[in-house]
Order: sequence, then structure tokens, then C-alpha cells
Amino acid sequence: ELGPVMVAILITGRVGSAITAELASMKVYQEVDALVTMNIPPERILVLPRLAAVLVMMPVLTLIANLCGWYGGALVCQYTQFISVDSDAYFAALKRYMTWGDIMDGLLKAEVFGFVIVLVCCYTGLSTRGGPREIGASVTKAVVASLILILVLDYFVTKALLFT
Repeated sequence: ELGPVMVAILITGRVGSAITAELASMKVYQEVDALVTMNIPPERILVLPRLAAVLVMMPVLTLIANLCGWYGGALVCQYTQFISVDSDAYFAALKRYMTWGDIMDGLLKAEVFGFVIVLVCCYTGLSTRGGPREIGASVTKAVVASLILILVLDYFVTKALLFT
């Protein structure tokens, strides 16, 4: 449950802000208008590659985050004096209570979060108007909106997956 949310928060802060800043600066300095003048759809050139990259990497990063969490939990169990569970018992319990369905649900959440991050950040970047000061405001707006949507969607996607 926590892996996709943490990865989405990190991706929003790092990649989402970069996407928004890049597209907003292109919009402010009229580079997007140059694409439109050349009859090139800016969505195809500017949005789709970013969407594809995030949709490919979100599940990979989520799997890495889950593995780090599982092995980190084993290390805490092994080397903390307050918890008297050895690594073998920890991994046996993890194997007993963790199903492939749980992992697939997390990967589905990662895809939903990645899609929302890219759409919000690209929309905000491409709708920026004004000067250089507006670029920073757009980045802040996109990151905050993405984070709120991630948390709200986490609730609704979890509820939807529980009923299936």
C-alpha cells in the first residue's frame, strides 16, 4: 500500500516539477507557439514522451520501493532489540500474508498515479501565461495539485480494488 504512494510523492516532487518547469518555460518563451506555427501538435511532441516514460518507470520504481521496504523491515527485525523476530520468521510471515494480487494492486495504483502526475503537470505547464515569475507559481500549483490528487485517488482506488 505504501510503496506506490511514496514513489508517486517522490516522482511528483522530482519529475513533476521538472516537467512543469520545462513546459512552462517553453510556453512563456513562445517555443510552444513556434510548434503550433509549424503545424506540429505540441501534445504529441511534448506530452506523450513524458507520459510514456513515467508509465514505464512507475511500476519499476514501485517494485524497487517495495523490495527496499521488505528488506528494510527484515533488517529492523534482525537488528532491533525491541522486536524479537528473526529474518526467516519475517519472510515467512511476509510470504504468508502477501499475495500476488496485493503486488498487482500496487502496480495498478502506480500507473494511475503516474498518469495523473503527468497530466496535471503537463496541463499546468502548458497553460502558463505571463513571465518568468509565473513559471515558479505554475510549478508550485502543479506539485500541490498532484500531491492532493494522489492522496485522494489512493483512497478511491483502494476502495475500488476492495470491491473487485
